[in-house]
Amino acid sequence: MVLRIALSLLGLAALLIGGMIFVIGPDATGQIFAAALRVALPETPQLDGLVGADVDSEMRFYAVLWMAYGGVAMWVVRALPKRMNLLRAMLGVFWLGGVGRVLSYFAVGAPHPLFLVLMWVEIALPPVLIALSYQGGKAPSD
Repeated sequence: MVLRIALSLLGLAALLIGGMIFVIGPDATGQIFAAALRVALPETPQLDGLVGADVDSEMRFYAVLWMAYGGVAMWVVRALPKRMNLLRAMLGVFWLGGVGRVLSYFAVGAPHPLFLVLMWVEIALPPVLIALSYQGGKAPSD
């Protein structure tokens, strides 16, 4: 049940955030989430760097892929445990996205705290969910 809820929330978040980036752009989307983070952590600095034609174009392109990920996640949830192997693969992809953020951190420095929070979620959550996916035994073949 925890696994189903977590994957549903991940899928809905991907659909929502991807849709926001696609429709209102990455800067407006980032500002909304940075403002929410400032409620919890008032010392959070202003979010800069998500402006400009190149960033906007690239982020709106990737937003469609993020929405597709969310849609597939929702499809997988509807047929668990039958699609458990696909769930694990999707969580692996999600984890690799977090690894990309870690590489960026070491290559060019620390990003805005919002992206640090996302990095830690992307690194910590998939292993926990993959471990939960094995609690009920081996999944049937996809």
